[in-house]
Amino acid sequence: MIKVGLTTWTDHPLLSHGKKKATLAEYTGSFPVVEIDSAFYSIPKPEWVQKWVQETPADFQFVVKANYMMTKTPMPRFGEVTDEMRQARFTELKTALEPMRAAGKLLTVLFQFPPSFRCTQTSIQYLRTVREQLGDWPLAVEFRNHSWLDGEELSRDTAAFLRSLQMSEVVVDEPHAAANGIPFTPVVTNQRLAFMRLHGQNATEWAKGTRERYRYHYSDAELQTLAETSETLAQQADTVVVIFNNNTGHDAASNALTLQRMLHQEGTELPAEQLNLF
Repeated sequence: MIKVGLTTWTDHPLLSHGKKKATLAEYTGSFPVVEIDSAFYSIPKPEWVQKWVQETPADFQFVVKANYMMTKTPMPRFGEVTDEMRQARFTELKTALEPMRAAGKLLTVLFQFPPSFRCTQTSIQYLRTVREQLGDWPLAVEFRNHSWLDGEELSRDTAAFLRSLQMSEVVVDEPHAAANGIPFTPVVTNQRLAFMRLHGQNATEWAKGTRERYRYHYSDAELQTLAETSETLAQQADTVVVIFNNNTGHDAASNALTLQRMLHQEGTELPAEQLNLF
């Protein structure tokens, strides 16, 4: 099974029928999964999570991004993070997401580690700690430092380690020249879930680290390659999730709908002239 979705459900004019923001109900009419990336900054309240669970179809699922404290992402404007604060975030996340997990709607918790999270013994031990903290919860890991995938042998070792922890290694599409980024490496480290996360190929803006790096529109040829890759992964995993994060210019929704059609999946059929607006 291949599930295609977007990061957030609000910032997609293509789905909102002219309104500034799309509703969750409008989003679920087109896609079976969504990534909640706001949890990176602030873990949602349990009552919000319960509301999302109740307002979505029975087979709809969520990818929830782990909080920045949990991924050791430096955020100087929020102040210093102690071990106690980090531990509290793990507890808070589990409490908040339990209704989603109990309903079978939590596809995975995504740990997107920062570029500073290098392949070291300390980092390896921290990944073990993450698994211990979250027990049998579904977990996915996205690296942003090339040291984890520096060469074929190290890539195999990283995949084997994540496989031992039953974590899904995220297959990332992003620029990666001059070691600034991660190469596109299709791999399955958890039979239950393979994860593709598409940031676009805006190489000019990527090194600058601003939101503009996600301004990118995938061509049909690129999407066809991604469709073929997802189908290959689907032969090795029960579920493949493909999340489009190329949304600075509102390209994610139209690209995702095109990929669904290439995969012969049903979704909201939008008029051609509306698709051309974005």
